[in-house]
Amino acid sequence: MTITVSNQKPAVLDALHTISCTGIYDPMPTIQQTLIDPLLEPLNPSAPASITDAQGADLTGDIPDLVLSCLRDTLNAASEQTVKELLGQTLINFDQGTPLPVAELFAVQAGQQNKMPAPSPRVLYTAQADVLPAAKALLAGTSDESAFFASIAYTFHPDTLGFWFQSSAAFDDFKVWLSQQTQAMASALPPHTTKLLNDFSALSLKGLTESLRVRKDDSDANDEHSFARVLVHMLMNYIKHQRAQASQQNTTLDTGVLPFTVGELFCPRSLVLVNVEAHARATPAKITGEWYLINQSLASPVKVVSNTSLSKLTSLPRAAARAAALGAKQQPGQPGGRSAQVAFRKQPPSKLDLLKDITLVLRRMGKVSKSQNIFRTTKATFLKASRRNPDDFNKPGRITSVQYMPDLHIYIDTSGSISEENYQEAVMMLIRIAKKLNINLYFNSFSHFLSQEVMLRTENKSTAQIWKEFRRIPKVSGGTEYRQIWQYINASRVRQRRLSLMVTDFDWLPPSTRQDHPKNLYYAPCSAMDWSSMVNLAQRYADSMQHIDPSIRQRLLGMVV
Repeated sequence: MTITVSNQKPAVLDALHTISCTGIYDPMPTIQQTLIDPLLEPLNPSAPASITDAQGADLTGDIPDLVLSCLRDTLNAASEQTVKELLGQTLINFDQGTPLPVAELFAVQAGQQNKMPAPSPRVLYTAQADVLPAAKALLAGTSDESAFFASIAYTFHPDTLGFWFQSSAAFDDFKVWLSQQTQAMASALPPHTTKLLNDFSALSLKGLTESLRVRKDDSDANDEHSFARVLVHMLMNYIKHQRAQASQQNTTLDTGVLPFTVGELFCPRSLVLVNVEAHARATPAKITGEWYLINQSLASPVKVVSNTSLSKLTSLPRAAARAAALGAKQQPGQPGGRSAQVAFRKQPPSKLDLLKDITLVLRRMGKVSKSQNIFRTTKATFLKASRRNPDDFNKPGRITSVQYMPDLHIYIDTSGSISEENYQEAVMMLIRIAKKLNINLYFNSFSHFLSQEVMLRTENKSTAQIWKEFRRIPKVSGGTEYRQIWQYINASRVRQRRLSLMVTDFDWLPPSTRQDHPKNLYYAPCSAMDWSSMVNLAQRYADSMQHIDPSIRQRLLGMVV
């Protein structure tokens, strides 16, 4: 489509807006005022601006719908081309040939203003060459905020709404102002908003960024005086206040908005607060790592937003990074050590392989005060007379000491994907292990139900006797659900201290939300079924558990080498 624009005053779009935090949440009037009206402002006030297509049809009334069609979840190529052509003719700083989507129009505008070519496979932006110098220039007052904004947007393209502060002290100034403003409206604020604002006042911006999730989706947290609405409203008002002061006193700004994408500007699901001074002093690797973490968090399926506590955007990836760093320091064979690098077995494990892994975990867990897993040791000593020759002081006696290892609690998967033959093989494998360890077992079967807990007295019994014990236990059937076992273990300190072993085929996917995975829960393959399929399911399970337990691969006993 060819567009002709006449009598329009070339514009510079300003991302600053102040959507009210009271009443019904309706961003459309603000979108109209911020994006559409500047494109239709006439050069000659005596006549309206005119926007027509190749056939001369008036498009003025269609501009809002055209722009909004570029902000949906799926890209509309025709609308993108039309709106880019429109923006190229109506904005002072806009390259209509940019490969970036219309959703990043503020970034394109800032890039053009600073004569920065659009990012492409041949034009790469980096923290070292672009973000770091721009942060130093903004801090020194030799460049305005647009260059810093464009450098971050062109380098990392985060789909979020950002606000920059010159330093942690500037952020502290905002918190003081925010406290004063919210105290004046305290009677109108819901208790949960007041609680979240108090939590927000405790945040520190001494690092590169601080980031929060404020909405699960566009329809969430839109109530009057919700935390999301109040915080964004106050941030925008503070910047407006700062601009007025800077104009009057002829000083530079120490706070501003970073409108990375248009959709997030008017209905943000996340906020990123940026410390310019910290960026200016950081290494390029640290800056890259920080924004990679933010993008990783934004792409995560986890969307946890609480009314009772601040939902930090990068909390899960940071926790995973800490776990990975800790794992790298741990000894081989311990949970967390080189979890992402472990290789799966090409052949099913033998009974001895699994016994070795279980014994290693039990030893690592250490001794307990009392359990069904009794470990007796006998040694010679001259402190005790020999029972056979009590009068011969040259012959040592023997002392038997009793120690207790953690109990072993078995959870066998009996869902529909496990055949009776597989179940029997798994049971027989456990019987052999129990006889080898000479211990009693705690046992549950599970599907999407969990059977009642039973203690199987396997110590000093024959295989046939132990098998009869197993046969008397009801076997549940149905789907597969691991979370009930996690919750069952976590609900009891006694069970938490046991070595819990889930025997399964791994045919289950974890939830996208954060869950508490039991510390001493391990997994083992239910049988040799189809080993290639078992390995594929175990790999899928391990990959999808990274947000819950990054070291999960080290818990797959008998699966990895």
